[in-house]
Amino acid sequence: MKYLYIDDDSNDRTEGTVQGFNKDNYIEIIFSLPQSSWEAQIHFINEKEKEDKLDGLILDLRLDDYPNLEHKKANFRGTSLAQEIRTRQKEGILKPFPVVLFSGNDKVVNSLENSGKDLFDICIEKEIIDDTTYIPYRYKLYALADGYKIISKSDLNLSDILNVDIKIIDDRFLSELNNLSGYPTHVIARFILNELIEKQGPLIDESILAARLGVDKSRSTDWDKIIESLSFSKYSGVFSSGWSRWWMPMVEQWWVESINSTSYLRSTPASERVKLINEKLGITNIFPSDRIEKSDSEEYWTVCKGYYRPLDPVDGLIIYGQENLYPWQDSEYVSIDAALRRKNVDSWKKVAKIEEERLNELQVQFKRPR
Repeated sequence: MKYLYIDDDSNDRTEGTVQGFNKDNYIEIIFSLPQSSWEAQIHFINEKEKEDKLDGLILDLRLDDYPNLEHKKANFRGTSLAQEIRTRQKEGILKPFPVVLFSGNDKVVNSLENSGKDLFDICIEKEIIDDTTYIPYRYKLYALADGYKIISKSDLNLSDILNVDIKIIDDRFLSELNNLSGYPTHVIARFILNELIEKQGPLIDESILAARLGVDKSRSTDWDKIIESLSFSKYSGVFSSGWSRWWMPMVEQWWVESINSTSYLRSTPASERVKLINEKLGITNIFPSDRIEKSDSEEYWTVCKGYYRPLDPVDGLIIYGQENLYPWQDSEYVSIDAALRRKNVDSWKKVAKIEEERLNELQVQFKRPR
């Protein structure tokens, strides 16, 4: 898969970024300084698409800080270029392909509103890119380009691109998805990414999976054997090569049929969950997660955004910014202890308004300053 990467800052770090993404030949990044005007830039992208058969575009947010090869600064930014590209894709002038934002986090936070973020399929912070993080982002970039091609097939039913028996999927999600039939590819892609894959609900990520099984992954060397046993529940639909997810209804089916438990997974304490898994799968090196301080329950169902450890929602506080969740999506929580101690606050900002009174009461109860 080929991506055109446009950035006005051409330096050693930029060269290293291109080399980092290109390693192993999984994807290919072609670097370019911006043109002086967005009209010239669109023409350049058109020509590169014809010449190199581009599969995607990566943009810096600020394209007007430094002069290009013509010693001129671009008169546009990444958002305005992305907007024009999306408009032309909708009109059929440009083929559908992913547009990725690659910029400094401070610029994204300070300069980009939610409406601007909606122009991009994913946003990658320059600060987090290193030899370790290149690998998962290579997979994501490949998955995005491949997913756009799948969604763009006009004869494909939208629910078919999930590659699963739709009987297990929340009807409300299917209704919203099928209502997007005929919409531009990038609208459908963002809906699936943002409202199904990136949110916990019918699909869950590995950290939530471990929490719901009660497992402490950090000291459970047989975790891969559980993953193998759950292979049938692994998401294999569009974008799956870049995002590892599991269908929660199928995980619960596995709990009933493979673990043969007579109790509901949700209401089973972690120690009991792990005991049953070890017995039924014939493994020994799986250990339950310990409770977070100030937590009482071992019936874990989510992950604390402050400590990144399993948590029962009853021992947590809903975090800010989730007022408009769809009904199939699960809320995110921070544990009481993490909220009081303000642990990793950048990852959760603050508690939801409906939790503020409870937090105030907890601060008094545990005699901690506000």
